[in-house]
Formats: sequence, C-alpha cells, structure tokens
Amino acid sequence: MVLYNIMTMQLNLRVSEDFFNHAQQYAKIHGFLNIQEFFREAAREKIYEQDQVRSEYLEKLNSIEASTFMSEIESEKFERELKKRAKLK
Repeated sequence: MVLYNIMTMQLNLRVSEDFFNHAQQYAKIHGFLNIQEFFREAAREKIYEQDQVRSEYLEKLNSIEASTFMSEIESEKFERELKKRAKLK
C-alpha cells in the first residue's frame, strides 16, 4: 500500500462563537470527522470548483492518507502532476 502525503501548513482562523457553533453542528450532521475537515472541504470546493482535475487525484487529495506519508520529493512530483492535469502551469 502506498500512502501519499501532501505537505500541509497550519492555518489559524477566528470566527464568532455563533458561527463556530453552527459550523460545528453542520459538520456533525453531514458526517465530517470534525470541524477542521469541514472547513478544508469547503475551501477545496471554492478553490477547485472551476478546475477539471481527474477524479482519482481528487480522491487522493480528500483522503485521510493525504496528510500522512509521502516524501518531500514525491509530494512535489504529485503536486506538479496535479497542476499539469488541471492546466494550472
């Protein structure tokens, strides 16, 4: 089994308590593992909604394994291939 790791960066986000509670409730109702996964998915939808990326790449990007094990070289190669297929450069 090959596990992929796309290098990740941490983001701190401040929202009102009411907004947080609504987002947390939405995440729970719609089957997200946690509120962080909900926000990641929402951002992916906005960023990639116009891009035509092959479904197998989207599956890898959205998988739990996407943030676990891949060397830096493998990660860079994978990212270049995604951009090439999405015609982003």
